[in-house]
Amino acid sequence: MCIRDSIRIMENYGAKVHELPLETGDEGSIAGAEVEIDTRVKCLEIEKNNSKVWWARQFSNPANTRAHVKTGREIISQLGEKVDVFVASIGVGGTLYGVAKAMREAYPDVTIIGLEPGSANYPISEGYTRVPGTADEVCGGIIEEMMNSGIVDKVVKVSNNDAIAMSDRLVKEEGLFCGISSGANAYWACKVAKKLGPGKNVATVLPDHRDRYLSEKKYTT
Repeated sequence: MCIRDSIRIMENYGAKVHELPLETGDEGSIAGAEVEIDTRVKCLEIEKNNSKVWWARQFSNPANTRAHVKTGREIISQLGEKVDVFVASIGVGGTLYGVAKAMREAYPDVTIIGLEPGSANYPISEGYTRVPGTADEVCGGIIEEMMNSGIVDKVVKVSNNDAIAMSDRLVKEEGLFCGISSGANAYWACKVAKKLGPGKNVATVLPDHRDRYLSEKKYTT
């Protein structure tokens, strides 16, 4: 799906779409999430100037994390066995942090692994939790809270090529029309499972759909 198609869908729902250039670059990121800083600045500006506007703040809204605590509990209930390792792309942090909380509650010794694009300009694996020089209102959020909590045991980088290759396999071999973040998740989960060997359970999630990547394949979140 190209950006023009996404805009048409939003306009069909009655949304007013504000387009702006991506000043921070198309890959500059903490786990891809900080690509959105310019759009967050715009959202904040619109909210401040219009009393009828409410900005959901996905990157910092605690409801994001709470929703994925439920995701974690669902995984636990459906698997029915102990989870030894949980692996997921970081994105804005809500999925990983929420599921990790549920996993840690059920299995105190579970290993939590966060994934980020190898192209990240400010990688979490190197200690960044925000893009330098950005304001609290548009940066930090769930990622910063999650990393400060110590719940994530390790953050590793996944290359664009490995994420894309696995997402292609998910479609062709499993019939799962998943995106590039899902490919990264499945790629690293399989790598960990192979290393651990039989008798261990590695869980992950497939959080994105492939029609976001029809025009361009890129692991950015």
